[in-house]
Amino acid sequence: MTAAVIAAVGLTALAVFFFLLEGEGLIEGHARARTKLLNTTRWAFVIALAWVLIPAAFSEPIAQRGAVILGMTGLLGALMLVPVSWFIRLGGREPLWELRRAKIEVAQLGNRVRRDPASVSPVRLQDAIDRLLGLCTAATAELCELLAAELADLKRGAESWNEAGRRAIRIDEISRELWPGAMPPPELEPGEATFRWHLYRIFGRMMEIGANEVTGPSREEFQSLLASLDGFRRADTTAFITNVKKSAARWLAGSAGKKVWIDSFDFKTLGVNGLAEVRALWGRDAAMWGAELDELDRSALAGDLSRRAGERLSEIAAADPDEVPVTSGTPVMDTPQLDSTPVDAETEERVAAGA
Repeated sequence: MTAAVIAAVGLTALAVFFFLLEGEGLIEGHARARTKLLNTTRWAFVIALAWVLIPAAFSEPIAQRGAVILGMTGLLGALMLVPVSWFIRLGGREPLWELRRAKIEVAQLGNRVRRDPASVSPVRLQDAIDRLLGLCTAATAELCELLAAELADLKRGAESWNEAGRRAIRIDEISRELWPGAMPPPELEPGEATFRWHLYRIFGRMMEIGANEVTGPSREEFQSLLASLDGFRRADTTAFITNVKKSAARWLAGSAGKKVWIDSFDFKTLGVNGLAEVRALWGRDAAMWGAELDELDRSALAGDLSRRAGERLSEIAAADPDEVPVTSGTPVMDTPQLDSTPVDAETEERVAAGA
């Protein structure tokens, strides 16, 4: 019996060690209290079984003891080796950190859809949207709906270049307010990020005009925007701006109103290096993290979110006229990412912003 007690004490010490080790992981993973309780119950059960089964095994005749000990070891080992991530999936994280996990998932889904639209089903995208909206609180409503907007546009196969850019910047702003110590640092200084955003916005507006019927006023606006690009010339933008101006001039001279200037973000219109030049400037969302949004940008964001919220309410009302939905207060937008996804929390965040 002394050997049995020694074995039980040893296993108890081992279980306590693993329990404390996993406890740190649960804290760092921001697990909910019920998740921690599940894990505590698991280890308490392991210890209780050890004190019941080990003495019972040692009380067996020597001829049978080996088989009994082997079976007992297998049972206790299986309980001890259950991954703590299973308990996190079962019990969940704290709501705010569950939202951060969902945010990373949105970027990962976006990357997959942009690379291969058939790789993610509309049902999977809708499930992700529903999950986001289900995680909304008063403090996170805008972020949830911005993220849901990105998925909604991917689901319908239509992304707006400028709306997406504004949304990427605003999502980063809100994320740094919610998780100040957990977000990866911006890649660029605010001034540089703002410079790239302003150039991005002009180019995006030109693409919007070039995708619609050309009128006198829209032609004038296009030409004005084209001229304003010279204010952004520097060593790393000159080739891009030169190619944009050449391509736009050809389009204005012959194809304006007859065909789209840059169709479906096909930057080969800008020349053989068009896509590479665009990626060099904005290949990742992180290139514009920290950019300053002006009042027109923020007004455009608010307007888009309000429009989407109204559309969502209309859809719900059409589906069930008797249901009165409760909204979280802000609707949704999308982010044009040419290459988008940082796997610790920081690496996931950066990958999710543009691998």
